[in-house]
Amino acid sequence: MRFEGNRSVSKAYKEAVVVPLFENAVTRLSWIGEFDSALHKDIAHVISKGDFKGKQSAMLTLYRPEANFKRVVLVGAGKKREFNLEKLRKLVASVDTAVQQFNVRGYTMLIEPLLPLSASDYIVGKACAEAIVLSRFEFDAFKSKQEKTKKDLNVVFWGAPRGDFNKGIQDGVTIGANVNFVREIVNTPSNTLTPAVLAEKAQAIARELPGLSCTVFDKNKIEELGMNGIISVAKGSICEPKFIILEYDGAQGKQGRPIVAVGKGVTFDTGGISLKPCNGMEKMKYDMGGAGAVIGFMKSAVELKLPYHLVGIIPTVENMPSASAYKPGDVITMASGKTVEVLSTDAEGRLILADALDYAVKNYNPSALFDLATLTGACMVALGNKAVALMGNNRGIMRKAQQYAENSGERVWELPLWDDYSEMIKSDVADIKNTGGPGAGTITAGAFLKEFVGNTPWIHMDIASTAWMDTTERGYLCKGATGVG
Repeated sequence: MRFEGNRSVSKAYKEAVVVPLFENAVTRLSWIGEFDSALHKDIAHVISKGDFKGKQSAMLTLYRPEANFKRVVLVGAGKKREFNLEKLRKLVASVDTAVQQFNVRGYTMLIEPLLPLSASDYIVGKACAEAIVLSRFEFDAFKSKQEKTKKDLNVVFWGAPRGDFNKGIQDGVTIGANVNFVREIVNTPSNTLTPAVLAEKAQAIARELPGLSCTVFDKNKIEELGMNGIISVAKGSICEPKFIILEYDGAQGKQGRPIVAVGKGVTFDTGGISLKPCNGMEKMKYDMGGAGAVIGFMKSAVELKLPYHLVGIIPTVENMPSASAYKPGDVITMASGKTVEVLSTDAEGRLILADALDYAVKNYNPSALFDLATLTGACMVALGNKAVALMGNNRGIMRKAQQYAENSGERVWELPLWDDYSEMIKSDVADIKNTGGPGAGTITAGAFLKEFVGNTPWIHMDIASTAWMDTTERGYLCKGATGVG
């Protein structure tokens, strides 16, 4: 599989050419003539007859067996003034899916008309590569016959500037591959992916990547550190908890305080004694989506040689009902010393994250701390599957998160963390309780986590509504785990 951007017609794949066109583009086709004059003439003829109008997502395939370029796929880009990075991703993914049906080694996409975006050439190249790599993902690890339906076609983006665009393509392939890695482990059934296996995967990645270290705490060490939130949640399962620390210093000691990411790693969540309904419970293998995202993030950072000191922390458990499980009404003394009254054992994610956040603050003094978690069903009620819920205590890193999210297509929406919400989690018998009542469930979960970060610059991302898709609304997202984060 090879992707590249260039302006050389001799490097173009002749078996198939993709031509994106905006609406009302009939008078602006001269750029196609630079690529191939006969193609310019044929496309102009099709448009003049009204057979193709450039409507968003419209496609028309022209077969030209005697011509230099045999198959031509016209794809509508919609209105030019409304075109953006997200529409570019969707267009590129849909094109790649369409060309998969052809018996070709690769194809050429005339990218030039799409380049006048507000984003840089690097960002555009990265978006194109990510869209293709993500759209080709298939999860068949547990099928008795593994038959790949998608081919690793080569792609030439004709008309693209070579430098920054190609660097974007290169990095986009790396990022896309690691998102697919996250999808793979999040889709993996919980009888295969236990906390111990997740820890082994993290250790294996660290062995493969020079510069990445991995430390794993077992149950005894977790108990010794007073992480009773983690211990309590794990009590109902025969699978012992693990505490995973990944570290990479791309700044080579020059950065000082690291950036720390914490990911929720509940490999299966029954709800515990506060048992979930059986309908849909099979999806609860994805409750370690935050952990997967942190592993993928650290893996990408090393492979991209990012010049930052980064730490990834993953508390991982199973939440099961049994005679030894923790119960509603229990009071837990957390590693921070705060006491928590358990109202629901199905609000377990915040308990394990709280101990992990406290560990990060005490041991790393982060310059920025962020957590990713499939934390609340209320997030789906608030935002649907269109955005990640964002909360935090630092305006600067919140703005950066919003900017990066917009560029990546993983949109976020800020929710407030006013003191009023902290009042909702005060307990009569302990310092705080692990749920805040029926209203504002996503926010009160964030308010709970806020209790454990002190003054450290911190953001919380609830990915519960975006980490799993039951449909394929966007061409580069598949059913199942999305790899968000």
